[in-house]
Amino acid sequence: SATPMERMQNCITDSNSPNDDHWMTLDGPAMSGGGVKHAVHWFRRDLRLHDNASLLAAARQADSLRCVFLLDCQLERHQQHRYLAANKWRFLVDCLRDLDESLRRLGSRLFVVRGQPLEAFRRLLPLWGASHLSFEEDCTPLGRDRDSAVTKLAHELGVTVLRGCSQTLYSQQVLMQASGGELPLTFAKFHRLLLTVGPPPAPCPSLQDEAATLPPPPPPLTPQLHPGFHRGLSNSFSNNNKTSSSSNGNTCNAASFIDEDAFNLPTLGELGLDQDEANYQPTPVLIRGGETEALARLTRHMERRSWVATYGDKPRYQSQLLMPSGTCLSSHLAFGCLSPKLVYAQLTDLYRKIKGGSSAQPPPLHIYGELLWREYLYLTAHANPNFDRLEGNPMCLPIPWCRDQAAFGVWSNARTGVPWIDAIMTQIRLEGWAHPYCRYSAVAFLTRGHLFQNWEDGAKLFEQLLIDAEWPTNNGLWLWMSGSAFFQAFGCAYSPVVAGRKLDPQGDYIRHYLPQLARLPTRYLHEPWLAPPAVQEAAGCIIGRHYPAPMLPDLDEAAESCASRLRAVYAALLTQSGTPTAASAAAAATAAGGSTLASMQPPPPPPPLTSRPSRPPFSQASSSSSTSSALAPPHLTMATGVQQQHQQHAEDFVLDMLASPTIDDSMA
Repeated sequence: SATPMERMQNCITDSNSPNDDHWMTLDGPAMSGGGVKHAVHWFRRDLRLHDNASLLAAARQADSLRCVFLLDCQLERHQQHRYLAANKWRFLVDCLRDLDESLRRLGSRLFVVRGQPLEAFRRLLPLWGASHLSFEEDCTPLGRDRDSAVTKLAHELGVTVLRGCSQTLYSQQVLMQASGGELPLTFAKFHRLLLTVGPPPAPCPSLQDEAATLPPPPPPLTPQLHPGFHRGLSNSFSNNNKTSSSSNGNTCNAASFIDEDAFNLPTLGELGLDQDEANYQPTPVLIRGGETEALARLTRHMERRSWVATYGDKPRYQSQLLMPSGTCLSSHLAFGCLSPKLVYAQLTDLYRKIKGGSSAQPPPLHIYGELLWREYLYLTAHANPNFDRLEGNPMCLPIPWCRDQAAFGVWSNARTGVPWIDAIMTQIRLEGWAHPYCRYSAVAFLTRGHLFQNWEDGAKLFEQLLIDAEWPTNNGLWLWMSGSAFFQAFGCAYSPVVAGRKLDPQGDYIRHYLPQLARLPTRYLHEPWLAPPAVQEAAGCIIGRHYPAPMLPDLDEAAESCASRLRAVYAALLTQSGTPTAASAAAAATAAGGSTLASMQPPPPPPPLTSRPSRPPFSQASSSSSTSSALAPPHLTMATGVQQQHQQHAEDFVLDMLASPTIDDSMA
């Protein structure tokens, strides 16, 4: 019978019991007793007012509250590729604008600080007289390191830290405790773990439901209170900035720092998205960011009662499902505009209504689909700072991939001559999104399917282009679909032609993204190189002139070559002692013979790819991955028991691999 406010007060605890309905962790004394309490809430991947426990606690207990977002100027590394990341920048600006509007309706606003966390907070917290700093935990290894450094700094400054946990359904510490400290290395084991833990905690009350207004920010400061600190976007994104700055890039400008307008929202112009139009093509804005849009999409998603009732049935492949829809939630989950706990709770409620009210059986776990897959990858990656690379990654088999930048460029620029793959890469570049099945096809083609290229390069490109790319889920996708990790064994050849015909039987998807092929008959659309010259001429698309000829002369031969090579590598990864080694993998790759990719023909322009060199044999391919250390290197910051788990599971994975069928023309 406790009120939401009383529940919130009771949840400020360090308890990690899976049965506790807790939301918060407190580092330092609670907000009680005398004195004025000035709180600063740091928004990161929680760009919302619902299910934001740390924000709720700060708002209810502080006398003043500043809501800040730090625009880390290290993002200037994207400047040279800003046309690639344009969709992500637009989405972020949408999110910040929507959040600022929501805060202003509650009598507050969003302060956007240009700078890096430690540098900014070292000056901001004393300048603003902050007594408390609140934020939602970042579950990635890099994020935890950053949060630990900021927490340590806050303690040095006498600032109490309030930390919430809403990026994932469960606290990762809770799951690891429930599993006895053993990481579930398969999705089936993860399912069994969830059955023992039970459903995740319910989302905490929305700030909008709890408050008519927020505590106001403190009054503007006077210049003499602080020498000033401000890092502006103009200094980070412009080479012509003449403002004097320190060696670390921070601009000392007291006037601009005191000016409240210095913390206004960034514009697309500041981010460089409306400049140098000749260097990139403007992309359509199909997925809008922000909490308001996220909640509207969730509402539309929950209106699909038949989808929930029949989820898990054999999928019906339809081309329109490959386009971004008004119910797609992945981008909003990635940026924190939408809480995964809220999605879980609403799915549960809807399922029970459909199946017979609160007395119905608990929903089967498959109802939550991609939500649990996301949770699984977050847990798998949480203790592995090298999850995004081969070297030093105990979950990644040391496969000696090739690294041919020309071949990678053909794939990434949608010039492979295989319409299904090129349509996918075109959609990703234009819209920053693609259906999961489409991503599987693109990943498989680059890695184990046909080109045998290092998955790390593809993962970096996807992270840059895809709006919904999260560090654990994106790298988990590449580890899985390349056959590098232990989620599934692949010992089969892969056909992008068969995959395309299954998912896009009428060719609507291909015609939409590759209009030069639109007039080809459907029977030739997935293999246009088979169309007779008269058919090509009638369709106004001569292969090799209007659309590239296939970069591989024989797709089936290349697929079988890669599959054979991968099977040989897996077999060699088990030495007499049972320990996989990079040396044995490289030897197996050499013994498997030269790559059929050496004979692939270069496509016609674009110019950067016209002088593409012929591909060296696999045994001569230069790749840092080919010299990878043995599985489970001792320097990785994981417990010895977990390393032994990985090693044992690697052996099971390889044995399963060797027993898999030779040919499989499934989608992925």
